[in-house]
Amino acid sequence: PYRVVVSDVLDKKGSWRHVIKGADALIHFSAVNPYPNATWQESAESMSHTFNVFLEAKAQRVPRIILASSNHVCGGYKDDFEHGLIKPSDPPRCGTLLLDKNNLAKSGDAVAYAAAKLAGERLALALSDSITSFIVLRVGWCQPFENLPTTICAAGVPEIFQTKTDTNVVNTASDDTWFKQMWLSNADFLALFSAALSIPLPPNDNFFALINAMSRNSGARWSLTETAELLNVMPQSDAATYA
Repeated sequence: PYRVVVSDVLDKKGSWRHVIKGADALIHFSAVNPYPNATWQESAESMSHTFNVFLEAKAQRVPRIILASSNHVCGGYKDDFEHGLIKPSDPPRCGTLLLDKNNLAKSGDAVAYAAAKLAGERLALALSDSITSFIVLRVGWCQPFENLPTTICAAGVPEIFQTKTDTNVVNTASDDTWFKQMWLSNADFLALFSAALSIPLPPNDNFFALINAMSRNSGARWSLTETAELLNVMPQSDAATYA
């Protein structure tokens, strides 16, 4: 059984605080605009979402907090083909610059969006201690509903959430490949987050982990070694198997 509580986490004294009380774990997905065309105002408010929730959960001694971060924190590696596999330990390169200007106009550069996610990652690291552990998953590309790789748009944003322009979408192969190779299927999404909720954590230790969360896509440039080592789960889906 579960219940839905509608509350504004921008309000530090909102009713959402009571939901956290006694929780064994918390997963934080919230963002004002969860897409790369987020404005800096939306980014700032998304940061407040994360800060408010983390600080309240920490005050209430929630033992495990999981943050859904984003691939866009390392989107700057997109066209750096000399770089090897993108690992969680690589320096952040916030934002994802699309080569197709029409798509860029529709999706934005993701810098503001990624900045909010990076801020959440760093706060998680700062707050981790013997009471509260943090696991951060940099999520690849998910779409609402059925979430098939065949419907991934090179703009990087589902059509209903794109910024309206007067131009037509012109698919650029590099952009399209980038998003398809970091697809995260619904099945792998559930497997990874379920494992993050259930894996044993070291007792009385300052535990913080940062991992990539993508499906096992052919040709992908994201390292899943750290993911499998931490969660004891290897993603199974492959975008290349879909026509």
